[in-house]
Amino acid sequence: MGISAIAQDERLRLVEVDRLTSSIPNGSDPVLNSVVSMLCSYFGVPTALVSIIDRDYQVFKARMGMDAERTPRELSFCAHGLLLDAVLEVCDTTQDDRFADNALVTGDPHIRYYAGASLVVSPGLSLGRLCIIDQQARPTLSARDRALLVNAADIVVARLKSIHKQHFFDPMTGLPNRKRFEADLNEVHAFKSQTAVFIEPISASAMDGLVKALGVEFFVQFMLAVKEALFEALPSGARLYRTGTLSFLTVLERSDPASLQGQLDSIVAALARPLHCGRVPVFADVGISFLQLGIETDASIDNLRLLASMTDTARRSERRWLGYDPLIDASLRRSTVLLNALEGALIAPDQLHLVYQPRIDLSVNRCVAVEALLRWTHPALGSISPAEFIPLAETTASIRGITRWVVRHACEQLAAWRADGLDMVVSLNISALDLADGHLFDDLTRALREYGVDPRHLELEFTESALVTDFDMVQEQLQRFRTLGVAIGIDDFGSGYSNWVYLRKIPATSVKLDRSLLANLQPGSNEWHIIRNLVSLLRDLRLTVVAEGIETDLHHHLLRGWGCDQGQGYYYAKPMSPADLAGWLQKGGVFPATLN
Repeated sequence: MGISAIAQDERLRLVEVDRLTSSIPNGSDPVLNSVVSMLCSYFGVPTALVSIIDRDYQVFKARMGMDAERTPRELSFCAHGLLLDAVLEVCDTTQDDRFADNALVTGDPHIRYYAGASLVVSPGLSLGRLCIIDQQARPTLSARDRALLVNAADIVVARLKSIHKQHFFDPMTGLPNRKRFEADLNEVHAFKSQTAVFIEPISASAMDGLVKALGVEFFVQFMLAVKEALFEALPSGARLYRTGTLSFLTVLERSDPASLQGQLDSIVAALARPLHCGRVPVFADVGISFLQLGIETDASIDNLRLLASMTDTARRSERRWLGYDPLIDASLRRSTVLLNALEGALIAPDQLHLVYQPRIDLSVNRCVAVEALLRWTHPALGSISPAEFIPLAETTASIRGITRWVVRHACEQLAAWRADGLDMVVSLNISALDLADGHLFDDLTRALREYGVDPRHLELEFTESALVTDFDMVQEQLQRFRTLGVAIGIDDFGSGYSNWVYLRKIPATSVKLDRSLLANLQPGSNEWHIIRNLVSLLRDLRLTVVAEGIETDLHHHLLRGWGCDQGQGYYYAKPMSPADLAGWLQKGGVFPATLN
């Protein structure tokens, strides 16, 4: 065999060494450890090793009777004759010209006897050897003992392949997993000129609802059905990975835009048909994102983050697929920065603060309450709108910390106002997640007690979406607050589907009409009739009706004339700091001239 052929075989061998052994820490696998222990006992030798021949070392993935985890390759007995699928036996190393002067013979561990069976992955390709070692010369192995050593080596190889499969393959679908994709991405140069396509067949929230209704076995059947549908839609030979709980990824050959679009449309079409999970036909709700590797970004595992983060946007698009967009990526990176900074903001002395916007009793034109609004000034990014960071916080446990911070600081402010002779009701916005258990109740009662605040000076506002999560649980939590004396308000009423059954059952004290209802308020318009009737119906339910977003004289007079109890908006006052609010109230509230 020529030198170039030998070099090529060595490159192939090292690929297999990396593939099958690089992820296994030395001495970590109990099966390999049992094999070397068994050999020491059977052959009566002090040392047995699973020796993997790497580029520069022989590395012991399992060992007994050897302190070192590796030794230089040039000293290795196991490195000799790797291209031969035979047992290498040296009965007395001091009498063998190949090894007599070897440092492992003349010095520690003083090898005198060696026998090693090749760890054969395929004919002519060995990872190293499974060997036994003694410090005494020994007779030649019998045919039976030689066969046992070879069989044990086969067991080692089978175990290495099994570990690799467990580590790099998804047990549910049998597909290569995320780790396999990451390894392929780093090893396969061709990936740098291909297109990575990320496929999320259904959103996490939708799957959660289906699993609750149909059971966990449905999830398994769904994912297997998606796998089969994708294999039918993908080009022949395309490799499919399962990279997450609800995600698949494939790498397509680079093609012209029209061909790529056709392939993406085929995937969408395949998942548009009902997927039969047992006897239940289910429609997927697919979102697909794709990225040109090596052009739009470097080929790296960060690509998965980019692709996964774009699937929700893709799902809302007409074609259900979306290519990499630097603007979306920049937005997502900013979101990550904000999420990572939120916990620090909660303990920083100067990042978060509350401002307060008055609510006006329309019958007497007097401020009767204020809404506490959270503001965040990031040290590097400046002012961050709550419309941006609150939805992000609601995707993590950070929302609990934010609500706790708001409750404590609002109670502290109420105590300070009371000390100055000012009695005020403060309304706080809370998330649906805050009503999932009793933590908010405990936090609020603790703050009320610490600052000596009357519960009747607090109102909790939540949106209608909180009611549809777990109505019975939410109703129970809200009743606890009402029993305590805290008022309950429904925020943004009319912005979505309003269920009047909820209004009759929950212990609400007020309803705040969404500002969007006032945006196009004109005489005779649909909004005109809707708002007038809403106010009448809500008052019949003995609820205080609050209109937010009042910005014009028309808004004010119409709503007061229709019987709306309270108003909030820039027509009366913008959100103010506690000091500015106190000054504004001391002046009697500087309303527009029409109110004087």
